[in-house]
Amino acid sequence: MQAKVKKLIFIAILLIGCIITSLISTNDKAKALPGGSSLLQCAQSAVTSKTAQVKTVRVQVSGAVLEPGIYNVPANCRVEEAIAAAGGLTENADSERVNLVRKVRDGMQIRVPVQKAARTSRTQRKNAQATAGYSASSTKKVGSTRAGTEKNNSAVQRVRINSASAGELQQLPGIGPALAQRIVETRSRGRFTSADDLLRVPGIGKAKLAKLRNYVEVD
Repeated sequence: MQAKVKKLIFIAILLIGCIITSLISTNDKAKALPGGSSLLQCAQSAVTSKTAQVKTVRVQVSGAVLEPGIYNVPANCRVEEAIAAAGGLTENADSERVNLVRKVRDGMQIRVPVQKAARTSRTQRKNAQATAGYSASSTKKVGSTRAGTEKNNSAVQRVRINSASAGELQQLPGIGPALAQRIVETRSRGRFTSADDLLRVPGIGKAKLAKLRNYVEVD
């Protein structure tokens, strides 16, 4: 009886030893994984990384870029990547005034300004065009006015005060039948040598002579 008990105890000790050895071996294999992480942790990390790569945000890129518009870009990208999606910067873009390393966010507007020198040049060009247009318009108006004045002066028919009849003298501004007859009577006593000689005619003073000067001619 005692021999059987001793034999059972011996067998139990052997089983316990085997179990302990098996557990130690399993633990060592788990530690042998890279970084000491379990297979489950590795799988979860891979799924999380893939989800992060798929997520995108919607941004608007405008200003001095080749293809302004609205673009879907990765959620973790920078402003420079969003600009690259819009075709890149133009030659006159002022990249110094844009934070290219800033992270983008959904609904963000990225506006690239134009260089100050380019803006000044464009403004000066517009001003020059406006000035040129105004000068051309002014010159045209002056030329038109001058041409009209010359046309009016050439249209005036001068009256020869030494040979014109009383009827022809009445064509002069402010000269009626009575004053025309006085001019005829005055020149019969001595011809007019200049327009100023009309002051000899009764009823013609300096004010009337000033109105007649451009319409009379001494022959």
